[in-house]
Amino acid sequence: MKKNIRALQNTMLLGGVLLALALVYRQIIRADALLSRGDNPRLVIAEQRVKRGKIVTAQGVPLAETLTTPDGLTRRHYPYPNLATVTGYYSLRYGTGGLEAAFDPILRGENRQTWLDDVMHRPPVGQTITVTIHLGAQIAADTALARAKATGAVVVLDAVSGEVLVLAGRPTFDPNHLEAEWDILANSPQSPLLNRATQGLFPLGDMVRLVGLIGLSEAGTTIPLNPLEAPLSAMLAPLSGQGLAATARQLRLAQELPFVLPVSAGYLPDDLPAKAPEIAITPLHLAVVMAAVAQDGLAPAPTLAYTRPPTASTRLRLFSPATARRMSNTVSEYSALVPPEITGSAPLSWYWGIVRQPRPLVVVAVATMPGATSDTARAMALAALNALTD
Repeated sequence: MKKNIRALQNTMLLGGVLLALALVYRQIIRADALLSRGDNPRLVIAEQRVKRGKIVTAQGVPLAETLTTPDGLTRRHYPYPNLATVTGYYSLRYGTGGLEAAFDPILRGENRQTWLDDVMHRPPVGQTITVTIHLGAQIAADTALARAKATGAVVVLDAVSGEVLVLAGRPTFDPNHLEAEWDILANSPQSPLLNRATQGLFPLGDMVRLVGLIGLSEAGTTIPLNPLEAPLSAMLAPLSGQGLAATARQLRLAQELPFVLPVSAGYLPDDLPAKAPEIAITPLHLAVVMAAVAQDGLAPAPTLAYTRPPTASTRLRLFSPATARRMSNTVSEYSALVPPEITGSAPLSWYWGIVRQPRPLVVVAVATMPGATSDTARAMALAALNALTD
């Protein structure tokens, strides 16, 4: 009998030791790993209590804000959902995108948390991010794209400061319903999660003529008397394929631009200049290059948020002042139509223009749609520019 009792005691003691070791392992040794697991309910609740900062325009209009329920939980709200190309999205399940991702630590308030906040389990309070977007012009550009049922983008850039006043793209999505519609958005052949203004690659078609003009000027080669009307192949011939490729690289067309949002590098085909119209770049690339035309060949660093003031050191020389003057005297705006045999689908309309008063602004628009003409993109660009003066 005593032997049985002693065996039972030993068994219970061993079980207690094993249980204690298991608790030590899970609560001390594995504590960090367990805490960071996505399915940890404490982590989810803590995230739902974060008072994320606002994203606002310079006039204080909120583009993204945090709403708090009576029980202290929060949810992200986007008053202007069509500005998803700017704000991006915030989701407990799918993470962040756009400015929500770029400024996540600031919006979460991580840099403001103190040791006392951690001890008291106070939720972080984020800071506000102010964007350079002109809300009226942004809405006007987005509305023009939507009415035309176009796939494309409109960019308006201050050529001096680099401030991005318009960064519109279609198709887009509503970040207020991201979690419910994620599977549809992620699998859609229209790729609504792709930012066309910074990540969409569009073939230049006849718009490559502007790249050729810069290259001819930089090389000191004779420029045709009517460079905007001369046959493209004849105009590019003195530059050669090697010269055109070198010019494209000089203009950083094949590189990712330094920008707060992801920017795709452009595409340069091998057989140049024969396939020059197939050079594909983002609308933001073209806007930056053409901003240098208005600034003696110096391209400003594009800026979307007032995190720090732009300085002269952020400018990048793309070409000489002489080339900038020659371009300014030759062209102030240009439209181009890219045919379906180059796009592989519907015709594509490009527009680029400079407005010099009261400050130098560059506008770039691109639109792909059935029935597009050379004036299609221009109409969308003008819609944005007209709203800037309202």
